[in-house]
Amino acid sequence: MQTNEISKLMQDAARDAVGYVAEQHQFELDFSMASLQDVDTVLATLHQHQQQQSHSPELIFTLSNIIGAYIGEIFIKNYGGNWHSNTADSAAPYIAVQLSDKEFPFASVCYHKIIQDDTISVVDYVKQAAANVMQ
Repeated sequence: MQTNEISKLMQDAARDAVGYVAEQHQFELDFSMASLQDVDTVLATLHQHQQQQSHSPELIFTLSNIIGAYIGEIFIKNYGGNWHSNTADSAAPYIAVQLSDKEFPFASVCYHKIIQDDTISVVDYVKQAAANVMQ
């Protein structure tokens, strides 16, 4: 898949996240840094639901990817970078934002917050990712 195709796919996924969050969680995401607070709230809610009644693996995968795409689009808008498909492990390829020599798998962060640890902060992760690039 070409870089521009990956970018379009992720932009579309980010828009899907905006629609999902508006419909299911009543937050209006606007692609601002401030909206990442709402993303943290949504992911924490999904974590609580996951603890009470497991979602299907497909749903968790989809939500992690579309919300991760939303976070990635905000990161790219504010700090730069581009979407990159990492196929180093052919059994587990993934898409991440690449900037300089670093890559940031935002979907993975979402997945871990939903499944394992709702104390993970997307806001803090994005700030730390930006700081790591600026060093």
